[in-house]
Formats: sequence, C-alpha cells, structure tokens
Amino acid sequence: MVDTCPTATPGRLATGAGYLLLASLVVASIGWRAANLNAFSLSNDEGAYLMWAWLVHSGHPLYSETVSVSSPLFIVLLDWAFDVAGVSLVTGRALVLGFLGLALLGLAWIGATLHHWLTGLVAALAFSVAPLAFALSLMTMGEIPALALATLSLALTLAYWKRGGWGWLALSGLTLSLSLLVKALNPLVALPALWLIVARHRRSPTRNTSTALAVWGLAGLLPLVACLLVYEPAALYDQAVAFRFELRATYPWRLSNNLTWLEYFVRQQWGIVGLALAGTILSARRAHWEALVPLGLWLGGALLTVLTHSPLFPHHTIILLPPLALLAGLAVAETATLLKERRWTWSALGVAGGLTFLLALPAAVQANQTVRAASFGRETEAIAFLDQVTRPTDNVVSDNLLLPFMAGRQTPPPLGDLAQVAIDSGRQTSERLIAISEAYPVEAVANWALRLPYLNEYMDWVEKNYLARRVWDDHHVIYFGRRVATDQISNRIDARIGDSIELIGYDVESKEQRALDVTLYWRATAPTGEDYTVFVQLLTPDGGLVAQHDGRPLYGYLPTSDWSPGDIVPDRHRLPLPADLPPGRYQLIAGMYALETLERLPVYPGDGTDAPGGDSVALTWVEIGN
Repeated sequence: MVDTCPTATPGRLATGAGYLLLASLVVASIGWRAANLNAFSLSNDEGAYLMWAWLVHSGHPLYSETVSVSSPLFIVLLDWAFDVAGVSLVTGRALVLGFLGLALLGLAWIGATLHHWLTGLVAALAFSVAPLAFALSLMTMGEIPALALATLSLALTLAYWKRGGWGWLALSGLTLSLSLLVKALNPLVALPALWLIVARHRRSPTRNTSTALAVWGLAGLLPLVACLLVYEPAALYDQAVAFRFELRATYPWRLSNNLTWLEYFVRQQWGIVGLALAGTILSARRAHWEALVPLGLWLGGALLTVLTHSPLFPHHTIILLPPLALLAGLAVAETATLLKERRWTWSALGVAGGLTFLLALPAAVQANQTVRAASFGRETEAIAFLDQVTRPTDNVVSDNLLLPFMAGRQTPPPLGDLAQVAIDSGRQTSERLIAISEAYPVEAVANWALRLPYLNEYMDWVEKNYLARRVWDDHHVIYFGRRVATDQISNRIDARIGDSIELIGYDVESKEQRALDVTLYWRATAPTGEDYTVFVQLLTPDGGLVAQHDGRPLYGYLPTSDWSPGDIVPDRHRLPLPADLPPGRYQLIAGMYALETLERLPVYPGDGTDAPGGDSVALTWVEIGN
C-alpha cells in the first residue's frame, strides 16, 4: 500500500499539531452553537423528547405510564441530565452539544486510524459546518447522539482492527447497541464493523473469526437484555417497535419520495459531496482500499437505509454525513500528498473538490447563522400566556409539545406524541384524546402545529368544554377555562352577587409557601350587561389586609357581560403572600366591583332574603405557616 502521510510534518510534531487543531475545532464548534440555546423551535420531535424525559423525571415510568414511540436511551440520558442541571430546554440542548463533541472526536479518530490525522481533522470540520448537522445539533433530538455513538463504535472497531484486544471489540459492540437504543437510525452501520473484524482475522489467523464476532455480538446484546429487564416488554414492543411497522403500512414505500429527499440532501450539502467524490477517486487511484472499503460500506449502508426507509424525513438523511465527511478528509490529505509529489494533474482534481467545498461554505455558514439566531415572537407570547392561565400542576394538551414544556407545564403521561404520523396511523384518535383529557383533567389545549384539526371530534369536544380562547391568527389557538359540573366543586357555598351572579363554590391551594391559589366558581342567572372586576383578599382576624388579587374573570378573557346563564365559570386568582407574614389564622374573602366607580356589588345570603349581607363573601379561614 502506498504511504499517503505528508512527509514534511511527520511524527510527534504532526500529531501534536493535529491534537491542538482538533481541540480548537471542537471548542469552536460547540461555542459557535452555544448562543441562543433557549430559543423556541418548531420541531415537534424536540418537544416530545423533552416532555417524555420530564415525565419520566417526575416519576412516571417509561412505556408503562409515559407513552413514547422513542427508543429508551436518549430519554434516560435526558433524565440524568435533568438530575444534574435541572429541567430545561438548555439542559437538553447542552447534552446534544456534548455528543456533537464526541462525534467530532470519533470522526477524527477514524480518519487518523484509517489514513492520517489531517483526514480526521478535515472530516470533523466538514461535519461541523454541514447545515443539516448544525441544525440537528441545536435540537434536543436523538440524531446527533446516535451518530456520535455509532461513530465511536467504528473507531473502537478500528482500534481492534489495528491493535487487537477483546476489550476494544466488546466496547465496539456495546457502543453500537447503545447507539441504536438512542435512535435506530442506521442499523447497517454494522457492515463496516463486521468487515473490519473479518479483515483483522485475515491478517492474524491465530485468532478465530467466529469467536471475535461472538464477543462483539454478545456485548451488543447486553443493553437490549437490560431494556427487557427494566421496562415492561409488551409496552416497550408496542410503542417502540410495533408502531414502526404500523407506519410502514400507513405510508407505503415509494422510491421516488426517498429520491426527492436524497436530492434535497445533496443540494443542501453539495460542497461536502463534491469534496467526498474527489476523495473517493483519488483514494481509489492510490489503492487505499483499507480506508475506502469500510467507508464505502458505511456510506452504502446509509444510502440503502435512506432509499428504503418509510416514511423518510429530511433529518433521517444525516446518516450519510459521517462517511461523506471522512471521504472529504481523504480528499484533502491525498491532495496534500500529490502536491508535495508535484503530481499536478491528479492534484488538480483534489483542488477542484476543495474549491467546491469552499464555494459552498459561505452559504452553509449563513444558513447556520440563521438557525442559530432564530427567534419566535408568537411562540414567546404563547409560552407566557400558558404560564398566566394555567398552574404548574395543570396538564396541557398540545400538538407541539415544546410549547407546554417551555411554559413549565406537563402533558398527561399517556398522551404520547401528537405528530401527524401518529394521527395518520391511528395511534392518536379523538376518542383517545377525549378520554385522556377527561381523566386528568386537561386545563388548556394548544392547537399550534395545525395537527389537532385533523381530529375533528376532539376539537368539537374542546369547543364545547372550554369557555375561553386566545387566538393569534385563526390557526394558532389556546383554549382554556375548563368547564366544570356542579358535582366537581368541592367547597359549595350559596351567595348571590348583585342581581344576576352567584358564587357557588371555591377551592384554595397553597402548594407554594408564599402564595395562595384560589379558584372561585361563578354562575350567571341572567345576562349581566356589565363588566365587573373580581377581588380576592386575605385578612387578619381584625380585618387588616394581608394580600389581595383583583382581575376580571378568566384573566380578562371572559368578562361578565359575555357570561351565558347557567354556565359555571372557574375563575383563578393567585395571592402572593408577604415574605414577613407571621404564622397564624387568616380569613379569605371575595366579591365583585365596578371598575369605573370602585363600588362593590352587594352580597345577598342564600336564604332568599332581599336584604344584602355586606359587600363580600367570607370564604374560609386559612392557616398560614402552622
């Protein structure tokens, strides 16, 4: 085999420079992406991963309680990250950035082992700047972690191929299995690993090939066995495996569709593709089959997976990037060698490939900067709105799960994912959503990703069961103010406010030490024709004011002039308590007044008398700090 290492910088100097440049590249790649990590994204998959991990983190076991169509490991990793850094979007994305660094190191390791340190360095650079890799590295999704582990697995296989040692082999099988348990993106990544194992034993016939394959395979089985022990097997199979077969039945495979997405990938990553093509030709000319065969198997397996996958989405094509990046690295290293050898004709091909990459680079960087600086004003308003009209313990249903997650609200654990594929496959039905929304109950419904309208019966149920809505543009709507029945009110009272409003009950919660959450249940007996403001006050035993909250019903979205006779209106109020409030017994009162005059409406007792009993209703006594 012809030596391709550049002769001007051999040995430790080249290796030391390579390590320094690689470390700088990893730091720069992560730093480039580190800004704006808390920006909203429109990816439903990202919200689903985060929500499932948060539910598991909150004590709802995966699959048996938290319904998820994902492989388990990425959710487990997110749960661990939440333990360390807290439940947040930034935590999830920081975890993915860590795996990005691992992917870059793995590519550099593979390139250096197969060819030269420059090959690995260029491969890591090409992968880092690729728009598809850039976008997915800024989302809490399984693609980058799965690719990073798969890349590491091949690097470990190469270590075995070069040095021997069962430990490398066992770690390779284990890591590949973990990659598939993060996300089964490309099981055919096993092809280059198998070839390297067999190639090792052709060079070293003293060891048995079947024994090596058994070590590799058994190590890979360990995580799968652990999953069967940890999770309920039937639920795991139904959600993470059977669902995939249902999708293939729902979306019949069409080669033309997959070719369209493949063409889109090539157009988006054309600079890397062009440089990789040059690397393939130059390496084939130099007969570097020890590098080309495993990379060709890796790329061929990824290409076959892309062409046969159903349904195929653009982010699935990222499995093509690692082998293409390594072939691009081969092009640069080979061109460097050819230039040193003054072989101008063939080096021109490598230079042309390099120019292709450089010509595509400005557009790629601009696209990446656009992704990095993305902002979503409407979504920011919706997150703040959900925080306003729901409480941290409330359940929310949304077809974009990132919206409730960023608002600090959970979905019901059985909800799963409201992706279009789940609706089309019959996994999500109106009947199922209605049953879930009634069982928990759900206090708000966010129709945001335009998928809920496909469930007509559920949306009809939502229209009937929520009193108010906030509309952004006729498509993005949040429903809130869940209707309640009389028998759902725990603390019943009977008081008439003014001429046509009744206060029929209340609830008081104090799950936070420095706030009281009060819900008043109003009912109109006739149209009011006026808009009144509600007041809720906490008083000392001698009538001194401690805390209060004033506001129109349902945060101003359902004024009393819009009330329909007979409707029960659940009206929520939060009373912040003073930090220096001494422990003791305090009285809670409520009532209404006209904002223009500040005149309170009279309160009539429930015994039918016409004489007012004051201008407020005494709800209950509250013990604070005892």
